[in-house]
Amino acid sequence: MKTGILSIIFFIIPIVVYVVSMAGGDLFSGPVMILLCIGLPVLGLFLGIGTKVKSLKITGIIGNSLILLVTGVIPLISMYFWNQA
Repeated sequence: MKTGILSIIFFIIPIVVYVVSMAGGDLFSGPVMILLCIGLPVLGLFLGIGTKVKSLKITGIIGNSLILLVTGVIPLISMYFWNQA
């Protein structure tokens, strides 16, 4: 049960940080932002996989995967195509 709750917490923290940073707030520097928006969802994904409660497992896996998609994969792909001359 504790790993599932940690997974949900690791899902909520990056959402809050990402929304505040997109709204114009400058909370953290680049490396800290990357750690919070990519590192925590990776940990949350592994914790979500390891939990036994089905609802927390589904929420942890889907939520953290979506956060990784929005904060990691999409910017990486757009940066690759944006820099093509």
